[in-house]
Amino acid sequence: MKTVIVENTVCLNTGDAAILLAIRHILKAAYSGELRFQVFDSQPKVASRLYSRQAYPDIEIRKLLSESIFKYPYDDNRLKNLAKPIYNRLALSALRHCGKSRALDETMFSAEDRRSLDMYRQADLVVTTGGTYLVENYNLERRLNQFRIDAVFGKDPVFFTQSLGPFDKDYNRRELKPVFDRSPLILLRDERSRGHLAGLVDSPDKCHVVADSVFALADKKRIETLLSTDHPPQPTGRVGISVRHWNYVNDGADGMRRYMDSIRDIATTLVRDHGKQVTFVSTCQGVPEYAHDDSKTARAIVTELAPEIAAHVDVNAEFHTPEQLMELVKGFDFVVATRMHMMIMSLCVGVPVLPIAYEFKTRELAKRVGLADLLLDIDTVTPDEAVQKLAAFAGDLERLRATNLAAVLEEHASAMSAADLVRPLLVDISADVAGDGLPGLDKGAAGLRHGDHEGKRHRVA
Repeated sequence: MKTVIVENTVCLNTGDAAILLAIRHILKAAYSGELRFQVFDSQPKVASRLYSRQAYPDIEIRKLLSESIFKYPYDDNRLKNLAKPIYNRLALSALRHCGKSRALDETMFSAEDRRSLDMYRQADLVVTTGGTYLVENYNLERRLNQFRIDAVFGKDPVFFTQSLGPFDKDYNRRELKPVFDRSPLILLRDERSRGHLAGLVDSPDKCHVVADSVFALADKKRIETLLSTDHPPQPTGRVGISVRHWNYVNDGADGMRRYMDSIRDIATTLVRDHGKQVTFVSTCQGVPEYAHDDSKTARAIVTELAPEIAAHVDVNAEFHTPEQLMELVKGFDFVVATRMHMMIMSLCVGVPVLPIAYEFKTRELAKRVGLADLLLDIDTVTPDEAVQKLAAFAGDLERLRATNLAAVLEEHASAMSAADLVRPLLVDISADVAGDGLPGLDKGAAGLRHGDHEGKRHRVA
């Protein structure tokens, strides 16, 4: 049996949990033996409740070490925040000497942290999860600290399928370059992300563009059946809509107002002109401990609907695992999706999607599945444009279904091709652990030495 660490997960987000399950699926396809997954997450107690060992016996969820060992500014207490860089330098030094002094280990690290560090020492492979967390909308220090921990134990992470960059800040470029250089494999969701690595990777041949890993979960048999029949599936009369709040929309509050008005008009048109029952449902909801709840945005939109329209609209605010969400989506004629993994999971069960982009990752995906001309952009969408594109989408649904689903089969094959790329890393695993002389580690620790990051607030993705 081999042990795989998957780090930097946020499993309270169903889209991120789908990425984890897809990584698990791909690695199992890559390796014929038994695999055990140790998942290091920002909120492990809640994630373990949602994804129990009983349901997922090969997955153990633990606290992300960069958030457990290091300290970050979290309030306006100036003295505490001034002390944190000093503490973090001590913690990094203790990490570099971990295992050499029991007294030092017990002083600096809790029993749970020591067990986690032991897992890193013994792990056969470390994967930093896929997604969109290495972008400069967010403070990257927690991620950088996690990569520093990886380096201490000589565990150079595989970057699973990412949208990342651009990296315009000198600090981020300086800290990330040695991490990217040491990584044996970097998987990217789009050519744009590969371009963002220019100057940051000395061996670009290890960077591969493949489909988002969640496409590995596609119901291939169902999609092939839908494509092979001359008769479209019987309409259910139901449509799903996924929304979200977005802090970085152009024009701030006015931009969010324009987006919400556009969704309101889409829902109204679906009920009034198409006779649909509308359900708001998304990948980030139903978990009080999580910072994001898309059902709040959905309810704010629904309260503004005319009563005769609202009677045909509901908000499904419950939490769903990826499997549960995909089963629910099967009952929709199509989905209007803002969350990208709501889009992908819908396509994975053969349901067409009208996408709304809030980051470049969705624009790139829309091109790949033949929806670029119908894509709505959260930064520019207006109610008139939204209704016009909805009409074009609904009026050409069957042709679009065939185009989308044929593309999904290609995306599935592309996502699964990652198995071939990662297989040599599972077969030819080295047990070597780096010591204090690890190339690039001192450079990667620069932020801790100088406290460059301490004034930067962390944003939740």
